[in-house]
Amino acid sequence: METPPRAWVSNAEELRAELANRGQGFVKEVKNQLRKRGSEHIDARVGALGPQVEAAVDCTRCAACCKVLEPELSHEDVQRLAEIQSQSAAEFTQLSTETSNSGKVFLKASPCRFLKAGSCSIYASRPESCADFPHLYRPYFLFRRLIWEHYSLCPIVFNLVELLRDESTADPNSPSDIGKGLCST
Repeated sequence: METPPRAWVSNAEELRAELANRGQGFVKEVKNQLRKRGSEHIDARVGALGPQVEAAVDCTRCAACCKVLEPELSHEDVQRLAEIQSQSAAEFTQLSTETSNSGKVFLKASPCRFLKAGSCSIYASRPESCADFPHLYRPYFLFRRLIWEHYSLCPIVFNLVELLRDESTADPNSPSDIGKGLCST
């Protein structure tokens, strides 16, 4: 008998509820468990499983990232967003952004001013960092601090890490069926 796929966490409320059931050191345990598999192996599995997990989670049912994060903006993003707001780049920068000590520019709005009814009102023109969120496919998945911060924020990251964790506890000598039959519930 085939094991049904795990129940997917599909929004921020479900994610908070699931994490509330876990112990304080749980994330550290998961990190240590996954690191035994090796960084290159995990990056390869993220590349294989990530698109399936992303397709299984409807971001419009969540939008947690848009509610709490302030995305980094490239020069091109500033120009594009200023145009959308009918402002000059200088005016937009002064009114709508903050610059970090390292010179990076971030959209100053939490929740995002472009979030309307759970969806991005400028989706086709959204900032590059929003389009790339949750940044799954950069090298060294296990060692990126933001992945572990997003584990408790984003259902995509949470579900992907859970699949990786399930794989790491499965018999390493048997072929893995984890990730097959992904579906959104």
